[in-house]
Amino acid sequence: MSKSKTKKDFKPHMMYGDGKSKKAKTYKEHMSLKKKGWGHSKQAQKGGKMKGPSHQKGGIPIEVEGGEYVIKKDSVNGNTEPFLEYINVHGKLPPSIDAKKRRK
Repeated sequence: MSKSKTKKDFKPHMMYGDGKSKKAKTYKEHMSLKKKGWGHSKQAQKGGKMKGPSHQKGGIPIEVEGGEYVIKKDSVNGNTEPFLEYINVHGKLPPSIDAKKRRK
């Protein structure tokens, strides 16, 4: 959620959803968009590597929905990132590392 936690503290801001962007001009409009699944980050809708400061420097405030995964930073490296990107785009493992085939 944005820094505004109450109607009194609300400040107009951009929200993103359905591949579009819209300025939430009122608290009521903000809440309506939020109920429809809109968020505060363009990047979050597409998935992928987050860019920003570390936890020690404040991190990146994000909003996720049930069923989404967050991968810890230490698990993302030059070897794993291509596979994570493939999974994010295609919703399945790359054919070369299909876990079902490896178990046989």
